[in-house]
Formats: sequence, structure tokens, C-alpha cells
Amino acid sequence: MATIDEHKQLTETVKAKLQQFLTIDLINLTREVELGNQLSFKKGEAIFVKIIDLFKKVNAVDLFEVPYNLIVGFDGQLDHAISVFDQIKIFDPNTSNPASVRDSLVNQIEQQFDIYYSTAIPILTAGLLKSNDLSVEKAKLTDTLLELVKEKERAKIESENLLSEIQDVLDKARQAAVEVGVAQHYLIFKEESEEHKKLSDFWLNRTVFVLIGIGVAGITLLFIPPYDTSTISLIQFTVTKIVLLSVLFYGLSICTRNYKAHKHNSILNKHRQNALNTFETFTKAAGNDMQTKSAVLLEATHTIFSNQQTGYLNNDSDSDSPNKIIEIFKNVSDKGQ
Repeated sequence: MATIDEHKQLTETVKAKLQQFLTIDLINLTREVELGNQLSFKKGEAIFVKIIDLFKKVNAVDLFEVPYNLIVGFDGQLDHAISVFDQIKIFDPNTSNPASVRDSLVNQIEQQFDIYYSTAIPILTAGLLKSNDLSVEKAKLTDTLLELVKEKERAKIESENLLSEIQDVLDKARQAAVEVGVAQHYLIFKEESEEHKKLSDFWLNRTVFVLIGIGVAGITLLFIPPYDTSTISLIQFTVTKIVLLSVLFYGLSICTRNYKAHKHNSILNKHRQNALNTFETFTKAAGNDMQTKSAVLLEATHTIFSNQQTGYLNNDSDSDSPNKIIEIFKNVSDKGQ
């Protein structure tokens, strides 16, 4: 049984050795720069780090609270580690077979690590028990676990809120895509309207030209006398006038009919363009009122598919087919709800 003084003296000795040991720089052990890749102790770097880390933990323990015999066993292994590390630091690459000597030192320290560990564990355990670190660590683990649970709950709530926001944004994006998608189709009707307007202007010019031709032909024929007063000549002269004027009037009817058709289509497509161009404005003004939005959509659909009256066609009237299309939209809307 060691006395208190002996125990204290051994404790101070081991502490001094540990502090000296822990001042060793890892670079001075691997000696990679000095010895190069071929002869350096780079292959033993991992075991060097493990030993130094183990002895650091022992150094943190109050050795005076550890039984004397445990310190004695550890002191012997500490001396061994110091000895091997000193041999590594003074290793001379100029000796015979230096690679073999290097490998022998690394193997020696690797094989001895288990003994270092077995002598250090009782000291670490004793220090842990003496300092009541088990309770502290348990409390820390409990606090950490509770914090993790709280963090999990917070993350769950945040993810649910985020998911709700994403869903809301997605719904709005879908609604916006529908509105913009519908509104953007006004370009189709705009192009159609402009094309028909050009054609209507073309046929209007032709109509005026034919009217002028009819007027000129009528006046000219009025003052041209028949070249002979015989009955046959008079009949031939009259028939020629009738045929000429009939052709001119037929051309006039074709020009006016084409003018009216293209003018009708121009106005109709312009009306459709205006309807879709203002569609987005009305749907935004409706806010969250889905009934109003549906009504705006149905009216826009009616404007697109129905044959609106423009006054340019003789048979200007709404057909029954648009009403059928509206009914289809209503049925789909009702099923969706």
C-alpha cells in the first residue's frame, strides 16, 4: 500500500511525462518532408494520432483520485510510448536497411496500442466515476435528446407551414397559368382580324372599281347607237348590252359578297380579341369568387364560339352549336365541384 506522498509523487511524475509527451508535434513523427515518401513514417500517422488522443484524455483526469496501482501500470506504458517516439524522432535513414527499421518501429507501436488502451481505460473510468461525469453526461444526453425532439417538432411545423405555402403558391400559379393562357389566345384572333380587314379593304376597292365600271359602261352604252336599224341588229345590240351589264353586276355581287364576308370576320375576330384581352382583368377583379370567374369564362367561351351579329351578313343569327358548347362547359364545371 503506497503512502500519500508516494502516490502524490508518482502522480506528479506521470503528469510531467504526459505534458512532455503531448508537446510532440505530429510533423516531427511523420518526418515526411525530411525523409521523403519512401522512408517517412506517414504510414504510422493514424496510430500516432490515436495514441496522442488517448494520452490527452488521461492527462485531463485528476490522477490523484486514481488508485496507485493503475497509475503504476500506465506509467510503464507511457515510458514505452515515449521511448518508441524518441526512436522515431532520431531515426537515421543512413543506417543499413532503413525501411525495415522504420516498419519495425511502426509495427511495434501499433501492436502496443492495445496495451496502452487497456492501462488507460481504468484510469479514465475511475476519473469519470470520481468526477460524477456519468450523471453529467447522462443529463447532457437527455437534454440533447429533448432538444432533438423539440427540433423535430419545430421542423415538422415549419415543413407543414412551408408545404401549405407551397400549395397555395402552386394553386395561384395554376390559376394564373389558366388566366394568362386564356388571355394570350387573343393574339390568334388579332391576327385573324387584321388579315380579314386587309381582305375586306381589298374587296371594297374592287367593289368601287366595278361600280365605276358599271357607271361608265351604262353611260357609254346609252350614247352608242346601233349600227343598223334592222330588227336583227337591234336584237343583237340589245342582247350585247344586257350581257355586258349582267357580267358587270355579277362581278359587283361577288365583290360585295366577299367584302361583307371578310368585314364580318374582321369585326367578329376583333370582338373575340377584345373579350380575351379583358378576360384576365375581370377574373382578377372577381378575387376568390369562383362563381363570378366561371361566369366570365362562360361568357368568354360564348363570345369565341358563337356567331355574333355584325350586320354584314344577310343570315346574321346565333347558331345552336355555341349553346351546346356552353352546356358542356357547365357540366364539366359542375362535375369538377
